[in-house]
Amino acid sequence: MDYGVYNVVGGMVAMFAFLNSALSQATQRFIAYGLEKDDVDTQRKTFSMLVNVHILIAVILLVLCETVGLWLFYNKLVIPSDRIEAAFWVMQCSIATLMISVTQVPYNASIFGHERMNAYAYISIFEVLLKLGVVIMLQYLFSDKLLAYGIMMMAAQFIVAMIYRVYCLQKFNNCKYCLYWSRSVFKQIFSFSSWSLIGNLAYTMNSQGMNFLINIFFGPIYNAARGIAVAVEAAISSFVTNFLSASIPQIIKSYAAGDLDYCLKLNYKSSKFGFFLFMLISLPLISIMNTVLSLWLVEVPTYANIFCVLSLFYVQANTMGGTLQNVVQATGNIRIFQIYNGTLKLLPLPIVYVLYKCGATVSTYLYVLIAVSLIGIFVQLWATQNIIHDFRPADFLKKVTWAELKTFPIPCFCSLYCWHLPQTYPMAIGICVFIFIISLSFVWLAGLTKGERLWIKTAIRTKMKR
Repeated sequence: MDYGVYNVVGGMVAMFAFLNSALSQATQRFIAYGLEKDDVDTQRKTFSMLVNVHILIAVILLVLCETVGLWLFYNKLVIPSDRIEAAFWVMQCSIATLMISVTQVPYNASIFGHERMNAYAYISIFEVLLKLGVVIMLQYLFSDKLLAYGIMMMAAQFIVAMIYRVYCLQKFNNCKYCLYWSRSVFKQIFSFSSWSLIGNLAYTMNSQGMNFLINIFFGPIYNAARGIAVAVEAAISSFVTNFLSASIPQIIKSYAAGDLDYCLKLNYKSSKFGFFLFMLISLPLISIMNTVLSLWLVEVPTYANIFCVLSLFYVQANTMGGTLQNVVQATGNIRIFQIYNGTLKLLPLPIVYVLYKCGATVSTYLYVLIAVSLIGIFVQLWATQNIIHDFRPADFLKKVTWAELKTFPIPCFCSLYCWHLPQTYPMAIGICVFIFIISLSFVWLAGLTKGERLWIKTAIRTKMKR
């Protein structure tokens, strides 16, 4: 129950972060583009402007959370009466965590822009270990686990943010903050971000908005089940996110340098490889999901299993679009893409609301999200062609989508079949290995071209020699 309360309260605060998400994309684009085009002094001024803007957004979000957020908390959320006070303080901790995250964005974008992925990996590993320590301490040291969890997660976020900031200040000249304000730069940032706002509002509605609907129609127990699914989804999708993040600066820099052919080539490769990477991790996990949840949790919440499986399929559908959005962002002309793709992605929330009103089951929202994501691929292709006239949707469908469709169905069927089997722990390990081998075989034989297989072999040999 406490986990469900934390999930819905923290999710409500995160719902206001769509403003920051829109700015995050603009920040990464401006920093990566500036590293390719501008001198150090201009880069430093741009960075300082981005920090100023994020501080401004943090103040706006604070006001929204402490006004609109508090009204929602007391009037709309379903929270047991004996947990109201603890939930209130968890909300305050979540707001503080949000403030830290918002002002952290320019520093994270600098690490990606300079392509220091090794530093990002090391800090991410430390973050995971820190949060693991929080969970271990929570189990043994505190009576009110809900409040303790909110406070310790806030502290963990602060520590990680400080590490990122110290690293950037020591390693990058463009991260030296100076008092600077430019109306023209401010206008450029918000012109870019205003269109990104549509897509990020859609993402927020599809994640936190659904959490809100589940709480209203079904209660916090189902929020706990969804929270588990979101945790599984985030843990697995982080591998793909980090992989794609490594390619985004190169996509932006190649476009800034005028090399559109290389920019599109990177898009095809990163999109396809991102899909395959997620498939190789998610399908083995799906095949043994029952066993994993029973091992992980003392008591598995109702619907947690189906939520986890469908959430992974939802992310898999999203990965089919790959880095198309990042190619468009590199141009700076994102209006058409965000209007059509963002509007489409806003549809699931009202659709799910109507279906819940009509008596649909709680898992219905995931089927709607998956269907809209699949339709969204074609909308993204059409929008990208209207922005970059040399981009051919047929090339993307042939080089990326067709390879994905040849590879995915049979391993997916095998994974779902194994998911329904009763499993012992030794049997689960065997099934996981079996599904991974099948998935890898289809990726290697049906998904990759001869040139890509040769490139991977050469890369492996080089690593082994080192």
